[in-house]
Amino acid sequence: MVADTQIEEVRTAALDWPGKARALAIVDVPSYNGAATLLQGIKALRKQIADVFSPHVKRADAAHKALVKEQADAEAPLTEAEGIIKRELVAYDRIMEEERQAEQRRQQDAARKVEEARRLEEAAAMEREAAATGDTQLRADAEALIAEPVYVAPVQVEKATPVVSGISYRTTYSARVTDKAKLVAFVAANPSFLNLVQADSVALNALARSLKTGMQIPGVVVDEKRVVAAGVGR
Repeated sequence: MVADTQIEEVRTAALDWPGKARALAIVDVPSYNGAATLLQGIKALRKQIADVFSPHVKRADAAHKALVKEQADAEAPLTEAEGIIKRELVAYDRIMEEERQAEQRRQQDAARKVEEARRLEEAAAMEREAAATGDTQLRADAEALIAEPVYVAPVQVEKATPVVSGISYRTTYSARVTDKAKLVAFVAANPSFLNLVQADSVALNALARSLKTGMQIPGVVVDEKRVVAAGVGR
């Protein structure tokens, strides 16, 4: 903690001011002028406090920035290496996933072909029997069997990416606005999505300062607030 004679002096001087403010009652012109004088006194003491603390704050800020930079410089090679390795891991995992999906499709297709061949053989056997016996219903059943969609139980293939303790993957999703006007139109038509857009308070406040009470925008109200500014008296 910073401590020197000047700092203790301004700290001590500031302690008396809340009591002065609480004892204040503005009831006439002299008391109004007295209050204004007090406000100017506060302004002057604030400037004095800023002047006293400023060198210490600047030194502390400079030291903090220097330490943050040193830490970042020390970590920079590790950050670079981490990024390289993670990109390689993700690329390999993506290849393994593509291979898994391809193998899953291959096995699924193979299983479907086996089932199709089995069904055709079964239908052919039914038709041969129908031809030999003259059973028209059996022939109809054979035709229905061939026309029926082929169902094969889903095939599951495990991904070949090794499982390493402490290493995990997650998929993240983010949205990017490509046409702001279309987004606004969508929200206007679907008020339940109003949370997707936010008013630009910085731009609105700047417009309010420029136009004042003449600012007329549907859904926006100009708040007028009167404040007191105090300068150091002469």
